[in-house]
Amino acid sequence: MASAPLPTKVKKSFLFFLLFMYTFVVSTLIINFLMVLTLLIWPFDRKLFRKINYILGYSSWSQFTCIAQWWSGCDIILYIDQKDRLFAGKEHILVLMNHTYEIDWLMLWILSERYGVLGGAKVYGKNMLRYIPLIGWAWYFTECIFLMRNWAKDKKIIADTIKELLDFPDQYWFTLLLFPEGTRFTPEKHEASLKFAREKGLPEFKHHLLPRTKGFSYTIQALQGKGAVGALYDIAMGFKGNTVKPTLMNAFRGNAITAHLRMKRYELEDLPKEEEELSQWLRDLFKEKDDLVDEYMKTGKFDLPEYRPPQRLHDLLNWIFWFLVTDIPLFYYLGSVLVAGTITQQLIVLGVVVFMTIFSRWMIGLSEIKRGSSYGSAVTHSGKKST
Repeated sequence: MASAPLPTKVKKSFLFFLLFMYTFVVSTLIINFLMVLTLLIWPFDRKLFRKINYILGYSSWSQFTCIAQWWSGCDIILYIDQKDRLFAGKEHILVLMNHTYEIDWLMLWILSERYGVLGGAKVYGKNMLRYIPLIGWAWYFTECIFLMRNWAKDKKIIADTIKELLDFPDQYWFTLLLFPEGTRFTPEKHEASLKFAREKGLPEFKHHLLPRTKGFSYTIQALQGKGAVGALYDIAMGFKGNTVKPTLMNAFRGNAITAHLRMKRYELEDLPKEEEELSQWLRDLFKEKDDLVDEYMKTGKFDLPEYRPPQRLHDLLNWIFWFLVTDIPLFYYLGSVLVAGTITQQLIVLGVVVFMTIFSRWMIGLSEIKRGSSYGSAVTHSGKKST
């Protein structure tokens, strides 16, 4: 479903972008406050705590999918076997994906929204992410896994968090996202990865970094035999055929971007049980995926049947609700200041606009590949602390 036809200048207006960011910031501050209140429930009913935060998390994150889909017209094309489609959106899962593009996570959120599981989106991330205002705070309450990049500490963090997630309520399906490469793909990190692979006699990849297998293997072993998480989904993504770069700013300012996602389901119990065998399985998967991406770059299509999951109205209705709650008071105040406000009030409004502009640019900057960490560079790719 395409977005409504609007003049290009309107869609790309920075004023609307600021309005969206204002709505998101104020609404998510309210959501964060409500999440704090749910701590009162945690000691007595953890399932209720998770159900409430599932809904609250969705109410924040779906604002991103709403703007990308309904305003800018972003879309996804899913390549998936018919038998795998029967399970999609109906189970707790572990997802493997590569962090190659600035908006790969956003496109996964759009896919999750269309299957009705966005509220259960969780991720393995750097520990500092929990301190990012708004989104990071929400990730903390929705039980994402924050890693220290020190295996002695991370092993316990993974074990403790997964133990808690195994008690997650059914019908409130979660998607636990793991980037096995441990960092974003850049030419510099790719070169360091190739050098490391040659030194260790490991496979060299054209479109991916060498995966870090320890955290993956430990996660699979912690999940196998428990019954709660039944499958692993591997996702490959590409943006061939778009006229603009797949960046967050483009996706939020009226540029329609289409992502191609290849999704393959693997039963957890069919995977190897030992660490070394799991490590080899992951490297073999990356070799297969590297070949598939290479073919995609030539043809613009993946090898599985094509399917377009339909859009839902949920994220649009959620955004309209928060727009009415946060922006009508804003417009009323701005109107009163414009008509009869003092110079002090007008300066306050100007200061808020400047702050929102700076804050918005900072938030967008967090997604930019050039702002990625040095993890995986030639200096840190020794493997001494890899997970």
